[in-house]
Amino acid sequence: MADEEPDGVSGGTPPEPRPDPGLRGVDYAGVSPLTIPAEALVRSIEALSNLFWISIAGTVVTIFLAAVANLDGAATGSLEFGEYQIPLAVLPIACLSFAMFLLWLTAARLRMLLAALGDDDLTTNLARDIFRLDPPVLDVFDAGNLRWFALLSGFSMLLWIWSLFFGSSIGLIFSAIVIPSVAASEDESLTLLIYAVATLATMVYGVARIIPLLRRIHEKLHDERLKVGPTRMAVAILVVVAGVLLTNPELPGVLAADEYRIVGPARANAVDGETLIMKGETIVLLGIDAFRPGQTCFDREGAPYPCGDRATVYLQSLISDVDVLCYVYYPNLGICVRVPEGSPLPEDLADLYVEQNLQATMVARGLALADKGGAVYLGPLQDRAQRNRVGVWQGAFEPPGRQTGTR
Repeated sequence: MADEEPDGVSGGTPPEPRPDPGLRGVDYAGVSPLTIPAEALVRSIEALSNLFWISIAGTVVTIFLAAVANLDGAATGSLEFGEYQIPLAVLPIACLSFAMFLLWLTAARLRMLLAALGDDDLTTNLARDIFRLDPPVLDVFDAGNLRWFALLSGFSMLLWIWSLFFGSSIGLIFSAIVIPSVAASEDESLTLLIYAVATLATMVYGVARIIPLLRRIHEKLHDERLKVGPTRMAVAILVVVAGVLLTNPELPGVLAADEYRIVGPARANAVDGETLIMKGETIVLLGIDAFRPGQTCFDREGAPYPCGDRATVYLQSLISDVDVLCYVYYPNLGICVRVPEGSPLPEDLADLYVEQNLQATMVARGLALADKGGAVYLGPLQDRAQRNRVGVWQGAFEPPGRQTGTR
């Protein structure tokens, strides 16, 4: 009996190569064609929910940063986090970059969702059931969003969140750019224009990329396109304005003609070499950067001494037995002078720009440095103190702006 030949071999002839079944034959064998678009739809909904949560969190963080910048940073042009000082100008860039990326990502997810809805295997009724069983946070695909006056619908809430975000971003721009530049008597019109164009471009980008996709998705689900409507637009503008005022409640007064308010004459106490407590207010001396409490400098022999504490003690000695009058600029920057009993009060702001005011005295004694805003009228005093080796100029020191402290 002849030996049996192996399977597929006849008379020594090599077997015929089997056709490659391809990816579809391997990956989708036994899988319903409906599974893929349905899964893509569910994943798109989950991704949008996450993005909406990130949008809400980003808005809250932006409001917080704008409020902190307004309360503490506008006087110095920076925010202090431990040992680090972050320039305020960086914050609007970070917020707008975050917004641009999140809007781009949201549009990408909406396109993915629209592609899933366009699959022939996924019926409209089944798509509606999926949205009904697992709607995204801020359900922007519910039929109730089609009413343009539905101010509490999911789409309306998403619009209010983004409006509040951009309003807070504008408030942050004012705190980071406008107020410090006015306080420093500098023209930052070009910088402000760049920020304004960047903010407007980000808003236009978001509207152009997201609204058309939402309209097409609503049309597939409900046979009707989503309309923003004049009422929603009006409320969105009001929310933007509210976001600006929320982070800068005193901004209207800052932009008014009368930028300064008079505090005093009254007794004051020194918190450090540049900060006074006066009539229940904290006033930071405009134009100087004093050495902080606890800061150490070195004399001409190289021996350390507490220059920061000396600055505080010296400022307190200047005001311990005399009233102080300050012209205070928003939010808490002041130009202050001593007002001995019986002496005439300054008649206007120009009378305070004298060598006898508190900030000029601190610079002349070598216990503070002129900052960017005070360089014009305090620079000559600082040069004289440096030539005469007065105060910290007798030895070595680290600029106070690099030290930990608050203003």
